[in-house]
Amino acid sequence: MKQQMRVILRLIMLVMMILLAACNLNSSQQNPTTVSGDPTVRIVSPLPNATYLEGVPVNIVANVANAGTDIDRVEVLVDGEIVATNPQPNGSGAVSFSVTHGWSAVGVGAHSVDVTAFRADGSSSAPAPVNITVVNRNTQPTPTTNRDVLPSVTPRTNQQPTDSITTSEPTVGAATGTPSSPTASFAQGINVRRGPGLAFDPPIGVFAAGQTTDILALNNAGDWYKVRFGGGEGWVFASLVQASGNLTGLPREAGPPVPTIAPTAVPLPVATTAPQTSANLVAGIVVLDPETPVCAQTINIGFDVANLGSQATSASSTVSVQDVRVADSAGQATTVGGFPVLQPGQTFRVNMALTVSTWYNEDHRIILIIDPNNAVPETNETDNRREVTFRLDKGSCP
Repeated sequence: MKQQMRVILRLIMLVMMILLAACNLNSSQQNPTTVSGDPTVRIVSPLPNATYLEGVPVNIVANVANAGTDIDRVEVLVDGEIVATNPQPNGSGAVSFSVTHGWSAVGVGAHSVDVTAFRADGSSSAPAPVNITVVNRNTQPTPTTNRDVLPSVTPRTNQQPTDSITTSEPTVGAATGTPSSPTASFAQGINVRRGPGLAFDPPIGVFAAGQTTDILALNNAGDWYKVRFGGGEGWVFASLVQASGNLTGLPREAGPPVPTIAPTAVPLPVATTAPQTSANLVAGIVVLDPETPVCAQTINIGFDVANLGSQATSASSTVSVQDVRVADSAGQATTVGGFPVLQPGQTFRVNMALTVSTWYNEDHRIILIIDPNNAVPETNETDNRREVTFRLDKGSCP
């Protein structure tokens, strides 16, 4: 009898301990970490002063800290206009969380991107905008034989490309440094060439970020500017220039004759479509945040794109990202990022957001490809790919 009583008492104590643990767990779930003060927002992507081709998707990723349960909404703004609103974005009451939104780069020129978090009482995070630049996709130089075709010009006998600035081409009009002359300013380093095109290689010099100069003329297509340079003249690619003043009155010029290859005694085959460039884009390290991705939760992907060539890339471009299930290579999710013109030796961290919601507790592979459409000519197209394999955690997925 006594032994039976002891067993009963032990069972009662066990039940009480289970009930107490359940109460404590329930209490902890109903009382998330208390925060005070305004929320804070940090924009992870895009990076400040990044450059995108018009129409390229821009991944806007922001981290909201000092959050809590009373975050009423998060607004994404471009140029002060709301482009997306995320209501009740922090249902779990976490101290920090991330939001993401894809915006198509529309409108050539400078743009301001901002993300604001609001509490239910109307208080909000302080503005922290990031400025980006959108350049015209249709006016970028293309690495085809067309780049060597200029409007009709009278060729000069035995003319060879040189590294010096030529000033012998006639300049129509008098837009040569008067107070009303249009000016060009440079937000980044940019090559100066002897004529309007990539065929005028090598460059005759560079303008550094922050410099300005007079714009003297445009080429017939309007996508290159003739500018004052080093006591003479040179040409710069218009989409990389911030122009001010009235350009409509400037003359149009064909520029100097396009350089040609001097004839040799034994003709050699020339690949006319091969890009004349020394740029080389190379895939660098990949960083996942969190390191172990969780089902249905956004992954922040950092991917280093480097130009290990000896010449700047001719244009900005994109990075394609695809998540595939390792078991059958079936695609599960995709995203895209962008990077600006890269100078020789420059590395740019592309930040992208991806959410995978299928096949948890299995291996996944993220495949990243630089410039997937080969829009940027380079010396080696075989080192533009990187793959990362990870195990997708179940998290709260059913």
